[in-house]
Amino acid sequence: MLNFESEKLQETLLDLLRSQERESQLREENSAILAGISAMAGANNKRQVFNSLLSVLRKYIGFEHALALTRDDETGPLRELVTTCDVFESSSWTIDRTFVRCINGESIALFSPKDVSEFKEISPQILEYCNSALMTGVKVSSGDAVLLFVHSKKGQFTPQCRRVLDRFRPLLERAIIDIDYRERLQSLVTARTQELTHSQQRFKDFAKTVGDWFWEVDTDYQFTYISAPHLANHVIDNTTILDIFGEQSELRVKLLDQLKSKKTFEDIEWKLPEDEGALWITLSGTPYFNKQGKLLGYRGTAKDITHRKQRLVELQLARKQAETANNAKSEFLAMMSHEIRTPLNAVLGLMDTLVDSGLDEKQMEWVSQMEQSAQLLLTIINDILDLSRIESGKFELFNADIHIADSINLVVNQLNEQAKRKNITLTTQIDASVPDSMLGDKNRIAQVMFNLIGNAIKFTNVGSVRVSVKAVNNNIEIAVIDTGIGIAPYAQKTLFNPFIQADGSITRRYGGTGLGLAISMHLIKKMDGNISLDSVLNVGSCFTVSIPITSVVDETEKDLPEQYPISTRSLNILLAEDSNTNQLVAKLMLEKRGHRVQIANNGEEAINALKNDSHYFDIVLMDISMPVLDGIQATKLLREEEITIPIIALTANAMQCDQVEYKKVGMDDFLAKPIRAIELNQMLSKYQYITASKLCG
Repeated sequence: MLNFESEKLQETLLDLLRSQERESQLREENSAILAGISAMAGANNKRQVFNSLLSVLRKYIGFEHALALTRDDETGPLRELVTTCDVFESSSWTIDRTFVRCINGESIALFSPKDVSEFKEISPQILEYCNSALMTGVKVSSGDAVLLFVHSKKGQFTPQCRRVLDRFRPLLERAIIDIDYRERLQSLVTARTQELTHSQQRFKDFAKTVGDWFWEVDTDYQFTYISAPHLANHVIDNTTILDIFGEQSELRVKLLDQLKSKKTFEDIEWKLPEDEGALWITLSGTPYFNKQGKLLGYRGTAKDITHRKQRLVELQLARKQAETANNAKSEFLAMMSHEIRTPLNAVLGLMDTLVDSGLDEKQMEWVSQMEQSAQLLLTIINDILDLSRIESGKFELFNADIHIADSINLVVNQLNEQAKRKNITLTTQIDASVPDSMLGDKNRIAQVMFNLIGNAIKFTNVGSVRVSVKAVNNNIEIAVIDTGIGIAPYAQKTLFNPFIQADGSITRRYGGTGLGLAISMHLIKKMDGNISLDSVLNVGSCFTVSIPITSVVDETEKDLPEQYPISTRSLNILLAEDSNTNQLVAKLMLEKRGHRVQIANNGEEAINALKNDSHYFDIVLMDISMPVLDGIQATKLLREEEITIPIIALTANAMQCDQVEYKKVGMDDFLAKPIRAIELNQMLSKYQYITASKLCG
């Protein structure tokens, strides 16, 4: 019994000794942990933190080198964060099962690291230091981390070393998190420092160009800084910014108002006196405040804008010159319109009269061709003179029932003589598939054909020009084929642009404005068609016009002119016209239709005639350009006298802007010269109907 109690006492004493040893060990470890934490708290950088950690662990673990590895995401490799050996710097480690176990909190000792996959891919130089390895890992906020201890000898790390790592895990985690945080903070500071350096350099570079000088003033507007006070012959030697303008008091008042507003201002323009270079300077500024929001003053820049001002003056002068030239162009076009249309009015009017003079069949054919040619000339004149329509491509089509073959044959017959003079064969082939009638604008189609066939003859010296017409897929295809000089590929790209010739020498050799093809393309596009070109230099060219076939029955009522009942009522017409020829033509056309005509040679005579007997006349045909008193002034005076008789403008000025002007002064309608029979008939029918309606009412 005594022996049993003695043994029990000895076991108790032994347990007590072990407890005392563990308590002493824990006390020592806790003291080491506290010392490590204290050392890390006073560290200035990540290396000092790492060294503080290692100084604690060296008492318990025998390692030669240590390194911390981290990664930012779960897919990338681990990279060296801090190390005790230069060999490990910037190293990269792939992650496999062993590192994954460490990251999940396990401490691992490797007796033969070379056999572990993570070590197989590192360089042989690093592997020489890794014959033994001890590692553990932690999770940090930014990613994963592994703490790795290595030794060049084998078998240096025992299970006791792993238990040490487990016991010191709080210190390890604190150290790794602290190192990672300091690394990121240092990287952020470095990046921000670089950005600040770049911004400072950028500001310096901008400062060299943004203004001629910088200025700063206090709340009393006194200069506290001027970067470069010399502006040409002007020196800024004033104490306050308000005094720099000299005698230009209005600028002083303007700047003072801006400063008092305590807001950013820009571009106060200041012109230096002539004896100081007459430079233009612009001032810009902004207020600045302290942290408490108290105004400290203003700072800003001054910039020389003399070149910009000169450029602005040049642009304004160029714009004024362009406007003057445009006005001159408009006046010229109006004058040309009047001068060309006036004689053409007599030609077309007399031809209309000649048709009813008892001509035989052959003579009627001649007059018909003359009339068609004159009408084509009128169409061409309209397009060329109305330049605004050409530039915008806004052409009006007057669709009616046409015979496409007749329109093409007309042009061919007109140009046949020109082809004969050059010994060129000009032929036409009309396929049986071409319809007898279709909806279209015969004058516009004839104009395009006149241009294309005329060009083919012009640029063909030997051989032939052939015009082929056929229907293909509900389209009329008109091919103009020649054996002429051809067109180079580079020139074909811009051939349909206005005022473009295939070659500059062509203008001198063959003549022409280069406008015809552009007008033709606009016209055909307006018809929903297209013009294509196939040409070989020195072989020939083929221009193909494609126009959709539209049946006449598809014509809608909105395309038709306003219709009035046929009336035999005679109108009493006052014709105000200064040209004797036009008086003759207009009187013949009106009297032939059964109307009574009285002539007034100018606007003054027209006013007198209407004042004497305004109720006698039914309508007035008022020419615009007349001596003594023109049609516009005469109409104004008549409307002021409250004479309400319908007044129809009769003029060669046929541009749209002119028609608007005539409406403004009180004219009721517009009849363009040359007067065409169909348009005259429509106008007369309208007022025959209106006059009859008034009598019935």
